[in-house]
Amino acid sequence: MDVTMTIPAKTKKILGLSCLLVLAIALKAGAQMEAMPGYVVSNSPNFTPVYSEINGPVGWTFQPTTDISVTALGVFDGLPANLKVGLWNSSGVLLASSTITASATSFNQSLYETITPVALSASQTYYVAAFSPSGAFQALTLSPNLAPPDGMAIMSPDIQLGMVASENNGVFQFPDMVEGPADSAIIAANFEFEPVPEPATFALIGAGSLALLAARRRISA
Repeated sequence: MDVTMTIPAKTKKILGLSCLLVLAIALKAGAQMEAMPGYVVSNSPNFTPVYSEINGPVGWTFQPTTDISVTALGVFDGLPANLKVGLWNSSGVLLASSTITASATSFNQSLYETITPVALSASQTYYVAAFSPSGAFQALTLSPNLAPPDGMAIMSPDIQLGMVASENNGVFQFPDMVEGPADSAIIAANFEFEPVPEPATFALIGAGSLALLAARRRISA
């Protein structure tokens, strides 16, 4: 005998919302994101671009707003080839580095080389900078808090931009010269990352999946 079961509309809605929630959390957990997707500069006729030309590593400090995993280091388009990019913690420990060649993967406004993933903790300060072994190179400096605004870095919501970081000694090392104002950067280095879900998020994904499975079994019974 054939038995046809009708699923109540409310149950369908709950199941649908649960599916969307689990999917959204899972997608965010594995999403590849850029720390600095781009930047804008003032279009004022009085705007005079400010460039750094330092014989050493140049970049910026930042704080993740959530735990993240850095998966690639990169540089912005238009800079010299074969720049070396480093990622340091606030104690000056080099966490990762990579040389970005002209054949690196291009995405948005940057070139990237993948690295062994590096875990960064929320609210901790880190440094990222690019260095040219062949000497000083010119890179745009943005200080959006000046009046009138010079420009603005477009940041991922998971990354809080800090200040300009550099070192003028001609070698690749920790860029411990930090200058204000806040939310400023030398536009050279960049990186890609993935958000790391909190344990509660993993529990929510698991609970949602089990609930969906149980609901499916009841409907098919």
